Amino acid sequence: MSGVLEKIGQTQDKWFVFLDKLESRMHEICTAAVPEIREVFEQDRDPYKRAHGHLLMGLRGQINQMRSKANEVREEKIFQFIDGITSELPGHGFFTGSHDRLYTFRIACINRHNLFEEKIAFYMSLLNNAAGEQDLEAAYQEQLQAFEAIRDQFSCKQCAGQMTIPDLFFIATYVTCPFCQTQNTFIPSTGAQMVLHQARSLAEQRTAHLLKTYEESKPKNSLLYRQYLRSMFDEWNKIVPDMAEENEKFYQRLLQDHLNSINHY
Repeated sequence: MSGVLEKIGQTQDKWFVFLDKLESRMHEICTAAVPEIREVFEQDRDPYKRAHGHLLMGLRGQINQMRSKANEVREEKIFQFIDGITSELPGHGFFTGSHDRLYTFRIACINRHNLFEEKIAFYMSLLNNAAGEQDLEAAYQEQLQAFEAIRDQFSCKQCAGQMTIPDLFFIATYVTCPFCQTQNTFIPSTGAQMVLHQARSLAEQRTAHLLKTYEESKPKNSLLYRQYLRSMFDEWNKIVPDMAEENEKFYQRLLQDHLNSINHY
């Protein structure tokens, strides 16, 4: 048992150190790139800012390579390791010390990887916003086009049947194979995941003119604000329809807060 526990501890330490190194490299690349991104953006006379776009694309590519490498190592060094150790342990429950330690190890490694993904999201946002306000509409349309290009290129892990992803998902989602009914996990790209985090900001960009109209009204016209708020949430729900029910509750709270502020005044 001591040998198993030692292997688990060593594997966890190596996994953590590996992600630490990736994050350090990511930090170096991104912090060094921010001044260059701003300079290229300001000097790029192309109305489409293609030089700036190409620079960002290259930097995103480096981060995505780190993400892919982390996923490969997680599969080979963590998940396959867990499968191998589990097959060597007696019984199938989690009542022995080894099983308990293995379960704790699995959770710790997954949580550490989730933190790594959060760092990726942070640095992607840092790069995207380095030159000022990001064109979220362009980024969103880019993700839609990327998804359309790959939605039919998936195969079932069980029967290898060709699958079509029905919608652009923003979080890991189970997709059922139409041939053998196996549940396949679809993991969206980092860019697609960022859409979820940026959806409200994009909706606000789309409806900024309505907010400006309200702010310029004298005296302040409450109806104009309510029109803006409703339109902003409608756009938000178009971008991430799966969040519509939750967003509607949020909308009602903001609307009530606005009404309360009027009544209080």
